[in-house]
Formats: sequence, structure tokens, C-alpha cells
Amino acid sequence: MIQDETPDQPTDETPTPEEENVEPTTAPDEAPAEPAAESPADAPAEGDDVTQTEEETGPQPDQAEGEPEDVPAEAEAPAAEAPQEERRPPRRDEKKSDEPEVIPGAHLEPDLVLEQPSADAEGDEYSQYAVADEGDEDTAGAEPEAAPVRSPLDLAADARYQATGKRKTAIARVILKPGSGVYTINGKTLEEYFPRDRLQTQAKQPLDATGNLERMDVVARIHGGGVSAQASALRHGIARALVEAEPTLRTELKRRGYLTRDPREKERKKAGLKKARKRPQFSKR
Repeated sequence: MIQDETPDQPTDETPTPEEENVEPTTAPDEAPAEPAAESPADAPAEGDDVTQTEEETGPQPDQAEGEPEDVPAEAEAPAAEAPQEERRPPRRDEKKSDEPEVIPGAHLEPDLVLEQPSADAEGDEYSQYAVADEGDEDTAGAEPEAAPVRSPLDLAADARYQATGKRKTAIARVILKPGSGVYTINGKTLEEYFPRDRLQTQAKQPLDATGNLERMDVVARIHGGGVSAQASALRHGIARALVEAEPTLRTELKRRGYLTRDPREKERKKAGLKKARKRPQFSKR
């Protein structure tokens, strides 16, 4: 006997309203079953899920607004770099091909011209120390050594010029007069009073420098000091007497040092010392 199924009584096959909202769970290995058709009740729920996923993802920073997602990355890169290149100002170091290269200070003229070494002296490192020959042209530009002043004096027969020279403790009183170049020192000749050639040459230097060595006689009285100090005092006195005779000779005699009084003297002895600086031997006990 067949029983009629009434619609009022729910069967096991029809789902309940609570079971409709529950989604069926499938195993990870099994593929999800495709729904045959969407019911109108499920449509708004799915739409809410889509909006949520879109808001969560949002537009990517690399992707510009309004561009489709299918645009490749290579096409997006030039589009992004183009506005940056337009905004970037031109660099200062970029030179225009039309403008000529400007060198600062090219219009100035050098004030100092350095002497360039000759081609022969470049290879030899010791050439700068070589002594040039007497006839070499390179020595022409060098300043020659000052030649002695040769200005003989025209003196009267009875002219006398007196001066005093000093060195250490020696004092020489000198008298110059016209003559043939004879030296008389304390009644003796120059060779007798100063046997050494060095001292004789030192006494003759002022007259030899001015060219009056054989035109004037020298009479001197010297006392004090040793022979070396007396020779220096005699030279000092003769130079001073020449300046009295001719003031124009002062520059040359001063340059040579004949008018300068040598201040070097013996230092005095100190108390407790053997000499000026020498000390007795130290004894600890």
C-alpha cells in the first residue's frame, strides 16, 4: 500500500533553513562541486564577499588607477619614468655641443716667465753643478765680481792726512803723504816690522784697492797688542786716512770692510775660574 507524501511533513531529503546557511565542507584532495545555479538568497552574500576582497587588496602602488590589470610590467616602467625625466632639471656638467669650451683665465697674460732648462742639461742630473768655462756665454748674464776702485789721488806736495786705527788692544796712528809707496812703522820698514807675507798684504789692502799703492807714503806709530792685531790696526788707520783725503772712497772701503772696527777682544777672567770660561776639575769628595 502506497502512502501519499504530504507537503506539510518535511522529509529527510529537504534541507532545513538552518542547514541552508551552512556551506558544505570538502576534503582538500577533492575538487569543489560546481553549483548548478545560484539562488536569489545567496547572491547578495556573495556580492558582499567580492567587495570585501577588493577593499582588502586595493590598488597596488605600481599599478596606476584606471589601468587594466593585464598590462605587462615592462610597459608600465617607461610610463612611470617619463614624468620623472621631464621634471628633473638639466645637470650643470652637461655641456652643449653648440657652445665652445671656455677656459677660465685664458685671457690673462702671465707676468712671470720661467726659464726652461736646455735640452743638453735635461739628461744629466749633475749638469747644474758643472763649472762653466771662462769663455762660456752663460756667464755673461752673471754679475761680475766688483773690480777694485782705481782712482789715483792728486795730492799736494805738502798734504798730510792723519787717522787712528784700532784692533783689540793695538792702536796705530797713521799719517798719509804723497810719495812712492814707502812704509815706515816705528822707524822700520814694512818687511822688517811684519816679516809675514800675510800681514804685509793686509797692511797694503786699502791703498791697493784705491790704486794709490805707489803714490802715497805711510808713516805709522803702533803700540799694544800682538803682530796680527797691529797689522789690522794699521789697515784700519790707513783706510780712515784715505777717506779724509777723498770722501768718495768711503763707499768702496766700507763695502770691503776696511772701515769697520773689529770688536772681537779677549774675554776677562772670572773669579773661581782659571780663565774666562775654563773651570777647575770637578771633585765629588
